[in-house]
Amino acid sequence: MRFFEIGNLRIHVFGGWREIGGNQLLLEAGQEAILLDFGRSFARWNAHFTEFLSPRSILGLRDLLALDLLPRLRGLYRDGSGDTLFPTALERRLLDGAPDAGHAQGLLLSHAHLDHAGAIAYLRTDLPVYATPETAVILKAMQDTSHTGLDGELTYCNPRKEKEGEGILETGNRNPYHRRPYRLLGRKIGGFHERSPAKTKRLEGHPWEPVDLPFTVGGFRARAFPVDHSVPGAVAFAVETPEGLVVYTGDLRFHGRDSWRTEAFLQAIEREEVFLLIAEGTRLGQRGKARTEAQVKEALHHAIRQHPDAPIVIDFAPRNLERLESCLEAARDLGRELVVTPKDAYLLWGLSDVDPQYWEILKAIHVIREPKARMTGWEEDLWSHLRPQDVTMEQVARDPGSFLLAFGFYELPRLLDLRLHRGPDPEGLYIFSNSYWADEEQILDLQVLLNWLKALNFRLLPENLAQLPRDPGAVDNPYHTSGHAPEEDLVQLVRRLRPRHLLPVHTEHPEKWRELLRGEKTRVLLEPSSRTVGG
Repeated sequence: MRFFEIGNLRIHVFGGWREIGGNQLLLEAGQEAILLDFGRSFARWNAHFTEFLSPRSILGLRDLLALDLLPRLRGLYRDGSGDTLFPTALERRLLDGAPDAGHAQGLLLSHAHLDHAGAIAYLRTDLPVYATPETAVILKAMQDTSHTGLDGELTYCNPRKEKEGEGILETGNRNPYHRRPYRLLGRKIGGFHERSPAKTKRLEGHPWEPVDLPFTVGGFRARAFPVDHSVPGAVAFAVETPEGLVVYTGDLRFHGRDSWRTEAFLQAIEREEVFLLIAEGTRLGQRGKARTEAQVKEALHHAIRQHPDAPIVIDFAPRNLERLESCLEAARDLGRELVVTPKDAYLLWGLSDVDPQYWEILKAIHVIREPKARMTGWEEDLWSHLRPQDVTMEQVARDPGSFLLAFGFYELPRLLDLRLHRGPDPEGLYIFSNSYWADEEQILDLQVLLNWLKALNFRLLPENLAQLPRDPGAVDNPYHTSGHAPEEDLVQLVRRLRPRHLLPVHTEHPEKWRELLRGEKTRVLLEPSSRTVGG
């Protein structure tokens, strides 16, 4: 944790300091406080947990507090009479002497990536979450379609109570889910937020209400500005404080389809005096211009065109809908139909409540359909109410050159069905259009992927990934571009906004900012103050 005090302004950085992601910031002025994002630090989380070793949810917050994977703060977490994450006195003792954050008035959520939103599940359920309608819908769709328990309760909760005499938590199987109070920035949505994902449990609790811009949280007045990122609905925030304007970038870039949004944000703010800029720096040290999404689309188009009769798979991040659009356009140009998973279709269905463009995408795609012994509630809703265009792997196998499969790593067994129906000819193409960081876990996944592709007679693009490179900077992937601005663009952002102070987050090298801004009037905050929350 890092604490910075500038006049009457206090900033506590619980996550996102010297790490990429995991942003958790508390902004205080006088007796007022707000949170800026509340994400999961995957690096720190993965140092203790794996796929088959996870926190003990029946013990609430015990493991996460004891391992310092959540900030030790009183008044911030779920602990009411009808829902608690503190089953025994042991968990409460972990907060003995901890600062009080009960005065936090709301959470300003920049976007729907889990390194910014993945720890919301633990926050008290009356805390308003200020987010765009797209962000709220994406998080709900993720929760509806996942099998995670406590950790995934981002938009509604399964209330937990102490099991009498056993020191653990229990949930009532038929008790209704409790919806969190999302405050939708600028717009209302249709009925997606009222739809329960389960057949036997209602969804009740706080309504999702629109708020006009600018909006007020406690004593703070705030504005939200759409920015370009690799997930819909990303925003930067500008918060008025007694010391001056505080701007929080969230994650942004200038090279996607919506680059104009980031430019509009800068043009709106650069006319004002910025007291403090809290800026992401993911790609500090990575020089040169970023590949644009238009260039990615052209590379995909070229690769697909070279293999007119082959089965082709494109692997990209599940909520990178900009990439989905690029794939859809390339498929249309080359006489193919884009095939997505039911989870992707469900997400698009939810987003169509916000923006009709997603309904148009839904009408243009096919959804893979497979026999299932039992469908969950969200799946029944999808197939019975939405009734999307469906296709089976047997149909794809009969004419693979007519389809483009938007499948990821966990859809590999579906490709086995394709080969069993079709046979090993012709050679397939697996285009990796995703981020690649070459950490230990991803190296293992890549080796598994290569084993599958060999068995399926699929060729991997880009081919240099097959060498298992450990330097991610050495992987030139024409089929992907980052969701983050490169160093040159970040420096220009700071120079245009001219903040009096800069607080680096979402970077492993915050000191790099002093080198890059040498000669500028901006003061880069690196050395923490000594006081703590409530001090």
